[in-house]
Amino acid sequence: MKRLVQLLWDFVKHDFHLRTFLLVIVWAAILLTINYSIELEDNYIDALPTNGLRFLGYLALYTTAYYTSIYLVFLSKGKGIEQLTGKFWLISLLGIAIFSADSGFVLHQYVIDWISPKSKLYGFYFAVLSNATEFLTIALPLFLVNYFLISSRADNLGFNKKEIDLTPFFIILLIIAPFIFFSAFERGLNNYYPTFRYGGAAKALGIVEWLPIAVYELFYGLDFFNVELMFRGFMVIGLVTILGRDAVLPMAVLYCTIHFGKPLAEAVSSILGGYILGAIAYQTRSVWGGVIVHIGLAWLMEASAFIVKGYFKD
Repeated sequence: MKRLVQLLWDFVKHDFHLRTFLLVIVWAAILLTINYSIELEDNYIDALPTNGLRFLGYLALYTTAYYTSIYLVFLSKGKGIEQLTGKFWLISLLGIAIFSADSGFVLHQYVIDWISPKSKLYGFYFAVLSNATEFLTIALPLFLVNYFLISSRADNLGFNKKEIDLTPFFIILLIIAPFIFFSAFERGLNNYYPTFRYGGAAKALGIVEWLPIAVYELFYGLDFFNVELMFRGFMVIGLVTILGRDAVLPMAVLYCTIHFGKPLAEAVSSILGGYILGAIAYQTRSVWGGVIVHIGLAWLMEASAFIVKGYFKD
């Protein structure tokens, strides 16, 4: 744990620049205010048809959030954005486009319509498949971009380095578990979690009640592998040779925008969480710690919400 804290402190000590942080925080606050004032993602982007317009909506949101942050970081440090090479624009835009396409991805919807149209299990099938297919829609394309375009492939987006001590990350989860539990009482989080809302699935399938929950939660948790790959692996480790430490703060703002459909408290805290995980990924060239923390947090939040709402009562 001491080693992890030291790594984080060393990064912040060299990365912190007051004007940069103030500008980027103000920009993040503007994005948060716009989204939660008009419910930008829920009411407008998600309402777009899936014929390509929803993809363009997400692409506009994510590129605006990320590239404005990049501009502010460079501006505040007296750097010219013209220093950024075409390779940076190509790699970063491909990564954001891949994630944007996944946000509007609907192939699993057509699969369900073909297998079981108008099924009572439609919502359950949709939720499970949407999480399960993201290994194909996010992970595979990002690894392909890494293989063909990112010159330094030794780290493989942070998944090659396995000698890092992962014990501190499990300790972190144990420390914050009580706080996660009590946060489940907060109104916004209580209304949102658990994300499993398919209580009739077991009866419709004729199976024990816990099995659909277990299947859903397995794929729900494993999907955060793809999130870590995208944000800490691709947007930090993948761009580190181009941006250096400047890769982390813009990534944290972009990471915040993927929480826009979630409670405000979670979206705000994601900026700090994203920055910390990005700093650790930068220092260790590994995303395994982030994968453990992210999946652990997701499952802790789900379990806490289940308990608070009495899902496990007889």
